[in-house]
Amino acid sequence: MQLFERKGPRGGVPIPGHCWCMLWREEHVSREGRKAGLKAAVDGDRSPGLIAYVDGRPAGWVAVAPREDHVRLERSRKYGPEPEDERVFAVTCFYVDRDLRGTGVASALLDAAIAHAQASGATALDAFPKLNHAPHTLGNRRAEENDSWMGRRASYESRGFVTIRDSGARAVMRLHFDSKPVPKNG
Repeated sequence: MQLFERKGPRGGVPIPGHCWCMLWREEHVSREGRKAGLKAAVDGDRSPGLIAYVDGRPAGWVAVAPREDHVRLERSRKYGPEPEDERVFAVTCFYVDRDLRGTGVASALLDAAIAHAQASGATALDAFPKLNHAPHTLGNRRAEENDSWMGRRASYESRGFVTIRDSGARAVMRLHFDSKPVPKNG
């Protein structure tokens, strides 16, 4: 909660403080409903994601959970499951405190998400990076970072994810788990 509600330099809350990482999980009309929905997911029997800490302070978040926990993702025509998918997890959101962006927190979160999915018995991990960024984000690092809330394609590719579907604005990428160790690149 602290990470999502931490005030920015102009007094506002970061983007996750509005959506509470519930976009793909279920529809909540109000901010309070989305916040309560994430709390219910945290209090449930399956973790909705992982938090990175720097010096004991929450520094970043990655939403990683079984695909079936993401109701809207599962019924999406563009991003829905492949036939015969079983025990596939999905990475649906990243957030890194703005003061720590560019320090490797997102990379560490992605590596942790991969390890978490494998340890939880997933057969694969799906990701949905943007294929092309909006024109207003080009040449503006902060705008591009805000536009990359589902992760960056190059980060996924460097860890062995492959594109299984081009869905227009985003690629559906997958990392299949087998007996080989998962590659790690910082």
